[in-house]
Amino acid sequence: MNRLLYFPEPLPDEDFRSLIFRYHIRSGNTEMIQSKYDLFGVRSYKHTFFPKRLQPLLDRLPLGHTFTVDQLIYDHTWYGLYKSFFTEERHITMVNVIKNGSISSKINKGYPMISPIAIIPAEIKYCPQCVYSDYEQYGEVYLHRGHQVSFLNFCPIHSVQLVSRCPICDSLYGSTQSGQLLQEPFCKNGHALTVERVNIKEMGNQFQLELLDDLLYVRNHYRSLSAQEIKIKFYEQLFAQGYITLTGVFHKKRLLSDFKKWSLAQSNTIFIKNFMDTSMYFSNSLLKSDSMVQYIVFYLLLARFLGKSLTSLLSSQKSCAMSIPFGNGPWSCHNSNCINIGTPVISKCKRRIIDGTTGKLLISYTCSYCGCDNMIQAFYSRIKSSWTKRRITVRKPLMPTEVALAYEQVATAADITTSKWERRAKLTELLSQNSLSSRFEIRKESEFLYCWLMKNDKEWMEKVLPNKTPRNKVKLDFDILDKQLLFKIRDAVTRIDPEYKRPIRKKTIINLLETSDGNKVINYQRQLPLSMEEINKYVESTKDFLIRSIPRNYEKIVKRGCVLMTVYEFKMKASITYYLHGDEEVDKHIHDFLREKGALIDR
Repeated sequence: MNRLLYFPEPLPDEDFRSLIFRYHIRSGNTEMIQSKYDLFGVRSYKHTFFPKRLQPLLDRLPLGHTFTVDQLIYDHTWYGLYKSFFTEERHITMVNVIKNGSISSKINKGYPMISPIAIIPAEIKYCPQCVYSDYEQYGEVYLHRGHQVSFLNFCPIHSVQLVSRCPICDSLYGSTQSGQLLQEPFCKNGHALTVERVNIKEMGNQFQLELLDDLLYVRNHYRSLSAQEIKIKFYEQLFAQGYITLTGVFHKKRLLSDFKKWSLAQSNTIFIKNFMDTSMYFSNSLLKSDSMVQYIVFYLLLARFLGKSLTSLLSSQKSCAMSIPFGNGPWSCHNSNCINIGTPVISKCKRRIIDGTTGKLLISYTCSYCGCDNMIQAFYSRIKSSWTKRRITVRKPLMPTEVALAYEQVATAADITTSKWERRAKLTELLSQNSLSSRFEIRKESEFLYCWLMKNDKEWMEKVLPNKTPRNKVKLDFDILDKQLLFKIRDAVTRIDPEYKRPIRKKTIINLLETSDGNKVINYQRQLPLSMEEINKYVESTKDFLIRSIPRNYEKIVKRGCVLMTVYEFKMKASITYYLHGDEEVDKHIHDFLREKGALIDR
C-alpha cells in the first residue's frame, strides 16, 4: 500500500479513536470502513479499545513523521494504566497485538474484554464545555482521553456533567460500533449540547476526583509497575491489618465481608455498588496476577477500604517481612538455680506457632546443664511491627540431665497409677448410680473420664464397659425412595426465587432439599431415575438463563436512566455474558421484550 499524504497531529490529551475519526473527516471517504482500510488494512467500522495493526500505520505515515508506537499508546490511550496491571508476559502479548494484531480474529489473545465493571467502558463521553472550547480554539471537536473513565461523571476542569446522549432525541454522541464521533457541538439531529454544572465539593464528586488521581498516578508510573508489584503491595497492607496470618493464610471471605460492610456505610453507596462483583469467579480471582486487570476499580476501592489511597499504598516502603522472634541465639537459662543463668550458652531452640492468626508463638530450649526447659510465649505486634515477650516458664527439677530424666519417668508412672485407681473408682460409681446401657451414653455423661481411661487404662475399660452395639445396615427401597424424593424436589423448585441471579443447576435444586435427602440424590443418582429426570427439567442452559434474565437486566438498565435502547445497547449494558453465549434466538427474545415495553430503538 502507498504512503499516506497526511495524518492529523494529536491535540492535548486526545483519544486515539478521535485521531482516526479526524483523519476520516479529512479523507473525504463516505464510509468509516474505507478510512480504517486506508490506515490499518482492516475493513471495519468499529473503534477497538486499543489500536490494532499500529505498525502498518506507522510504516505508511508521511516521510519525516515523529510518531512512535509508545507515543501513541501511552499518550493517547489508557494503555499505561492497563500495562501496570498486566503481567510481563501479557504485556508482551498485548504489544504484539497492538503492533501486528490479526485482522481475521475477533478477539486476540491478551486483549482486554469490555464488561459492566471495566475501568474504560464502551460508552463515549463528552464534556459539553470542552466541546465548545475546543471548537472555538481548534475549529473542530475531539474526544478527550481523560473523560473516558467509567466512574467519572463530570469534567474535572469545568465541573460540568459528562454526556453520552442527546437529552432531546436520545441519539448517541459517539459510538464504538459505527466509528462515528462528534464533528460539531451538535448531535446528528442538530440539537446543541447542554452544559449542566455539578457541585464539585460534594463528597461523592470529591471521591471520584481522588480515584482519578490514583488512576493517573498508576498510568504515569507504568514503567515501574506490574501486576506482581501491585499484588505484593496489597499483600503487605493486608498482612499489616491481619487479613493474612503469620502462617500465610489469606482470610479472603472475611476481607470481602468487611469490604462489603464498609461499602454500605459510604455516602456514595450507589456508586460503589456499580463496581462490586460478588461472583465466584471474582472471589477465586482476587489478587491473582493474571486477572487483576479485569477489576481495576475494585482495587482502587480496596486501597481506600484499607485506609490508603492507591497512590500511597503503591509508594509505601512498608514490608510484610518480620524479624525472627528473639533472634538466632545463643540464649541463657532462666532457672534461678542454674549456673548458666544470664549467660547465653544455649544455641538450639524450637519454635512452634500456637495461633497463626494473632501471631502467637511458643519458643522453647533446654539447658544441657540443669535439664530445665525454658519456654517463652512471643506475640507479634502489628502496630509496633516487632515481637514482644509475655511470659517465661521453666519446667523440670534442678538436677543433672540423666537423673532428671529417670526421676521424671518414675514420677510420671506413679502419677498415672494413682490417677488410674481414682478414675476407676469414679467410673464405677458413675455406672452404679446411673442406668447407662451403651458406651455412647457413658461417654456423654463424662467425656473427660471416659477418654482418659480409654487412653491410659483401656484393658480395664473393655472389661467393665458394655459391648459395642453393631450398626444395623438398613437396606434402602429405591423405588419408594425415588417417588418420595420426586415430590420433595417439586416442592423445592417452587421455592426458587424468580429473580435468582444465577443459572439454575442441579446443585441449586439439591441444596434446597434437606441435607439427608440431598445426600441421597448425590450418592444414588443411578438408582433414582425419576428424581434425576425431574431435576433435569428445571436445570437451565446458559441460553435459558440469559432469556430468563432479560426482565431483570432491563429493570437494572432503566434504573441507570436508560429508557430507549437497541438490542446491542441492551447487551452491552446488561452483561458480557450475552456476547459470549448469546445467539440469534436470545437476540430475538431481547428484541421482542424491548418492543413490548416500548423501549426498542430498531436499527
